[in-house]
Amino acid sequence: MSAMQRRESQDRPPFRRSGYGGGFRGGRDGSFRRPYPDRPGIDYRALVEFVAKSVADRPEQVEVHSVDRGRGTIAIKVRMADEDLGRLIGKAGRNIEALRTLVRVASLRDRRRVFVDLATGR
Repeated sequence: MSAMQRRESQDRPPFRRSGYGGGFRGGRDGSFRRPYPDRPGIDYRALVEFVAKSVADRPEQVEVHSVDRGRGTIAIKVRMADEDLGRLIGKAGRNIEALRTLVRVASLRDRRRVFVDLATGR
């Protein structure tokens, strides 16, 4: 390896960016392309309902409602028995935050904002 080649390899970063603008940004013109256009969207309400019923002692009392607020925003309300509500929240709110994170990551693919709220009272 010549001195010129060594100097060029030291100046170059250890990685190379590809020329195409893949991912969520789409092509070089900035057009948006879904990464998986042939796959259907995710049913966020069903995802939250599955997790809530899995945690609950009385899964038959779990009610999940979703409201489309427009502009790519969905609000999901979870109502369940008071005894089960503590299990869904978890110690220091870890379980509900994990559920919210799961839904947030799943919604990134469709470029949506999804909020999960707990409804108190029965």
